[in-house]
Amino acid sequence: MRIFILTLQFLTRIPIYKELQSTDEDFAKGVVFFPIVGLIVGAFNLTVLIASSKILGGIFPIICCLIAGTVITGGFHTDGLADTCDGIFSSRTRERMLEIMRDSRIGTMGTIAIFFDYLMRLSLLAMLTGRGLHYAVLLSPVAAKTLMVLLMKTSVYARSGNGLGGLYLEKQTMGATVLAAAIGLAIMSGFSGIWGIVAFGICAVFCFLYRSFIYIKLQGMTGDTLGAANEFLEISFVLIMAIMAGRGII
Repeated sequence: MRIFILTLQFLTRIPIYKELQSTDEDFAKGVVFFPIVGLIVGAFNLTVLIASSKILGGIFPIICCLIAGTVITGGFHTDGLADTCDGIFSSRTRERMLEIMRDSRIGTMGTIAIFFDYLMRLSLLAMLTGRGLHYAVLLSPVAAKTLMVLLMKTSVYARSGNGLGGLYLEKQTMGATVLAAAIGLAIMSGFSGIWGIVAFGICAVFCFLYRSFIYIKLQGMTGDTLGAANEFLEISFVLIMAIMAGRGII
């Protein structure tokens, strides 16, 4: 329970005001709970979506859902997306890219990335209705955080020295990785059946294409690129669900 609360505090802004003693290994063990935290985030977003749809129709519930996702996560992964885009699209050397990513200020490419992040989510969710919309909102954080665990286990830390990303990239065990994947797949299957697993599998392909792209630029992962991966994978899952819904599959 201590490690679960630690992971929940790290990935969300849920107000659990509890001082916990932790080690680097505790963070790595916490990857087991990534899919569960994803389910909590998705359930919160879905609850806000359904509640706001009782007030107004149109895109109002979807905008409320996007606000809910930002509130519960504190824009944690969105910040990583902005830093990553500022760095890798700066057309600089690898070392300079890593320096730019550590700068707390947001640049042009980061601003553009955040804008298109929310625009893509809004447009894709607006295409969905009923069960497809509910699946996309509930399960996209689960799929993204499960794949993040696999991404971390198959990657190396791009920086020298310590960093938040290094806590996971350097100390994560195979046992924790397998258990996290099993939990994530069980959640996907339990809520959406075979089509949720299919969408997850396609997202896994996107995940490792993303990994290849980042490796070309940085020869490894950082905390920022992992945050960007979460945003990319959530949008990818919603995109796949929208395509399936458009074809009458779900």
